[in-house]
Amino acid sequence: MRIAYIILTCEKYMNTRVQWQLQTMFQHVDRSDLFFLGHTTDPDQRLFSWGAEDSYEQLPHKLIDFFKHTDLDYDWFIIIDDDTFVFTDRLATLLSTYQSHDSFAVGQLLDHIRDTYWGCYLSGGAGTILSQMLYRQLCTYVRTTPANIVSCHWCADICLGMWIKRVGGQLFHHPDFHADIYDPLKGGLQHAITYHHLKEWNDYDA
Repeated sequence: MRIAYIILTCEKYMNTRVQWQLQTMFQHVDRSDLFFLGHTTDPDQRLFSWGAEDSYEQLPHKLIDFFKHTDLDYDWFIIIDDDTFVFTDRLATLLSTYQSHDSFAVGQLLDHIRDTYWGCYLSGGAGTILSQMLYRQLCTYVRTTPANIVSCHWCADICLGMWIKRVGGQLFHHPDFHADIYDPLKGGLQHAITYHHLKEWNDYDA
């Protein structure tokens, strides 16, 4: 089973959050399986950019570029932020129970705008798992759909949720993907697959 880690980042955090992820949760992950979507392309740092501006509002375009310009052979893809921590061993155990040839995504399902045009979507900070089948569908979608339709919202999470629904993928909630602010005293930490909003080196190290 092969897992690709897609990390949304920016130049500002290359020497802090990115390095902290590399020194902790990614220390036993093959560097070739890491794809940091940032401000420029530097394969030695596993850093990739296809021209999207390096700002929060441009995060949807970083994802669009990723799906438009990659053709990767992985069973699973997990999209996270640079302030997200992934328990990689627990993630692998979870994914061993799923079938990557089905079209679906897993994460923390957010439903606060479920009654609007956008509907439910998965929290980007908590991490979004894409199956191999869904990744391929999304690549085809962004390459064959007019840019003004693909770029449907300023929020990358909401955009990704909309793309998944447009290609017929399913969204599944899992309670161990945590979008809320990291708190080492929370009981759920011992079962967590991911945790969001880590801000200091001590958070990653712990």
